[in-house]
Amino acid sequence: MSQEWGHAPSESPRGEHPRRGARGHPPGRRGHAAGAAYRLGRAAAVLLLLAAPAAAVVTPAYAGTASDAPEERDTQLVYCLDAKHRGDLVTAAIRLGLLRPDVTSDGIVRPSVAGAGSMTLEQWTERREEDFGRACSALMAAASDSPGTAAEKKQEEGWFETFVKSLPLLAAGALLTLGGQFSERVSSERRQRSQQLSSHEAAFRAAVREYLAAYESDPRADHTAVATAREALRGVLSQVSGPATRRTAAQRLAEGLPLARPLPAAQGGGVLGTEGRARLSQEVRESVETQPRAVMDINRRSLYWRWRALRERSARTAPHRG
Repeated sequence: MSQEWGHAPSESPRGEHPRRGARGHPPGRRGHAAGAAYRLGRAAAVLLLLAAPAAAVVTPAYAGTASDAPEERDTQLVYCLDAKHRGDLVTAAIRLGLLRPDVTSDGIVRPSVAGAGSMTLEQWTERREEDFGRACSALMAAASDSPGTAAEKKQEEGWFETFVKSLPLLAAGALLTLGGQFSERVSSERRQRSQQLSSHEAAFRAAVREYLAAYESDPRADHTAVATAREALRGVLSQVSGPATRRTAAQRLAEGLPLARPLPAAQGGGVLGTEGRARLSQEVRESVETQPRAVMDINRRSLYWRWRALRERSARTAPHRG
């Protein structure tokens, strides 16, 4: 049985009939071309999918560099072309070999490349951008005076860094305040103690003088005023604070105050006459006259009494050293 196309029938490996084109025609050159185009399109799609992640990673980096470059150049232009930095910029470029040292006049430079003529500093900045950027970066790094860097550091510093940096000043201020308060308190106590010692010592001496004058005339003179003034002075001396050496000296002085009792009317089995009472009165008067200095020494500064303590300790240990 003949076929429609005039060819012997053929079967596919699975026993299927041969495929036909879109209009019932078998595949020819146009079928092969369509298949090749499909395979090429699929391969291109795969390549695009593989390249997409790399493009996503690379693109931000290039974008960041492109966005940062104008800002960096603006900073360099503002800083290095400033009137007070222009001379340093030229010096830096000469040292880096970017400009020739034979500058003809102010504001005129000459690049070190062959064939380059003289030009203004602004022209060199535009025509030799890389050389300008290199020289300006070196100048800003050497001077450590970059406005951009200073602004970044200032923004990076938070309240905690500021607080930590101010701690030494705060501690010093607190110590000075405490030291001032302590010094004022010590000075106030010393002034108050000085006034009390001075007034009570003067009252005791006045009472002693009156009593001695009366005793020379009458052995039975009233001793009450002397006893009262003496006890008041003893009370002030007992309240002295500070180093142990000062407290000990105050206690010794309080116990040695004269006229704890009235002077005697008789001595050695006989009544004291006017001359005898005058002699006893003079001895007491002399001891009392040396008393004001001893009383006021009690009020000397603590440093003096600590020095006294060291001297007494050295004196006690001196014989043992030998």
